[in-house]
Amino acid sequence: MYIPKIFEVQDLPRQVEIISNYPLGTLFTASPPSKGIFNIWSNDPAGRPDSELCVTHVPFCFVPGTNGSHGKLVAHLAVQNQQIEHLEKLSKCLVVFQSVDSYISPSWYPLKKKTHKRVPTWDFAAVHVYGTPKIIRGDKEWLIDLLNRLTDQEESKRPEGEQYEEKWKVSDAPESYINAKLKGIVGLEIEITHIESKFKFDQDSAQVDVEGVVDNLEKEVGGEKGKEMANLVKGYCPNRM
Repeated sequence: MYIPKIFEVQDLPRQVEIISNYPLGTLFTASPPSKGIFNIWSNDPAGRPDSELCVTHVPFCFVPGTNGSHGKLVAHLAVQNQQIEHLEKLSKCLVVFQSVDSYISPSWYPLKKKTHKRVPTWDFAAVHVYGTPKIIRGDKEWLIDLLNRLTDQEESKRPEGEQYEEKWKVSDAPESYINAKLKGIVGLEIEITHIESKFKFDQDSAQVDVEGVVDNLEKEVGGEKGKEMANLVKGYCPNRM
């Protein structure tokens, strides 16, 4: 991933915060190119290796590491998912997480009115997690623990109070029903080897322009998205506000 130094974040807690707040990751794998006659790599007419890319969108949980390790990502996949075959054969994969994002208009920058030296941009955070995948089959205890982790992670984000529906737990469902559902999934555990992250929230802008971005995110974008984006910009430009 291309990451200008000013947007690079290597702090693990901040990376994990994005994973936890936006857990729907995009899981990428690529099978090795197939070999043709006489052990020569087979290419398509455009000259590209005949490899197969596979992608799944799935929610993850981050599990902290021990003894200096980077930790793990855990999830589950439908047994029919063709990417399982990739994951069982490959020694590496990539999971991409992305925060809420927004178009940033040049008109939001007060200095633009003086210099006109501004172009549109986009603010977002992206965390790329690289690791070694492991498919887990038939381990009921592991799968139940995963389901509890995922459920607790997401149900904890829901509001509490009499006006809201009660929070759900895995144990609320009949055991026979859960056992039947478990037959349709496999576990996925990714031992993290390294993480790259890009947090682009106008850190390269002057204070007055950051204030203009925050103001217009709240006013023009509005709603929960505008508020969330404004908080991210303020959080990553603390010396500009």
